Amino acid sequence: MSVIIPVYNAEKYLRGCMDSVLSQTLRELEVICVDDGSTDGSAAILEEYAGKDSRVRVLRQENKGAGAARNLGIGAARGEYVAFIDADDSLCLDSLEPLYQQAKCTGADVIRSRAYDCDAQTGERTESVHNALKRVPRFMLGKVLNYRRAYLLFPKVTVAPWGGLFRFEFLRRNGLRFNDLVCVNDRSFFWECVLKAERIVFSDVYLINYRTNIGSSLVGSRIRNFDCHFKSYAQIYEMSRGLPPRMRRDLLNGEMLDIANWLEVGSGTEYGARITAETREFIASMDTSPWDGHIERTKWYKRINILIIKYI
Repeated sequence: MSVIIPVYNAEKYLRGCMDSVLSQTLRELEVICVDDGSTDGSAAILEEYAGKDSRVRVLRQENKGAGAARNLGIGAARGEYVAFIDADDSLCLDSLEPLYQQAKCTGADVIRSRAYDCDAQTGERTESVHNALKRVPRFMLGKVLNYRRAYLLFPKVTVAPWGGLFRFEFLRRNGLRFNDLVCVNDRSFFWECVLKAERIVFSDVYLINYRTNIGSSLVGSRIRNFDCHFKSYAQIYEMSRGLPPRMRRDLLNGEMLDIANWLEVGSGTEYGARITAETREFIASMDTSPWDGHIERTKWYKRINILIIKYI
């Protein structure tokens, strides 16, 4: 098993992350930590752990973003399955072994797991709809599926790479990598994996403690670089070619709803007018044929149009 951890200025939470990985009951691990040009004490912490545990390998790169860091980790991985963990998150106690065993037993190319949301300020642990797979019926947990058999489920689960395991040979054979966008580099990876996987399993295992309320850096990056949303959509639009019309429309609806969500988040910031104008231009130029030209009927268009009217 390969565990890939992109690290950028994460010294506050990094020890907790590393301890949660190295204390797992699954001992046959390689932990590939990719220092993405950190300027705090993260590099020293990684060297400390590498010196204490031979399973830890440290790679370094100039600051290129989490997607590029994960790609470097994939290139160095040697395990049968790959797990991605963010440096400010942690693994649930003894969660990796049962998920790995389930992946092996089912021969899963992709296995999606549950996650807890953990508030960094209050310590409260909750379950959100997408991260905890609340919209996946229990009778479908543990079954081998693919996108065409269960396409309605996939927009209802997190696209985050930490949301499960990926069979390394599946990634290698299909050349699957994260895109090079500054942000929004996980959505295209998720969808390419889901569309190409022959065996996908939703698991009842809680794998990750996903840390929330730790600041606005990610939010700020996604708002400042809002065009990454459109570039990500363009990649997924191309991937979806060849799907039956209803499947394609459902997939693209989910991507546009994500853009609507982030536009609503950013509308109250200093970037609100700019990103709304960018979104208006994007919609004016987009191919509306997946909706037979009638995007005005969609939920995402109605939500976006409210903000467009506000800034006109």
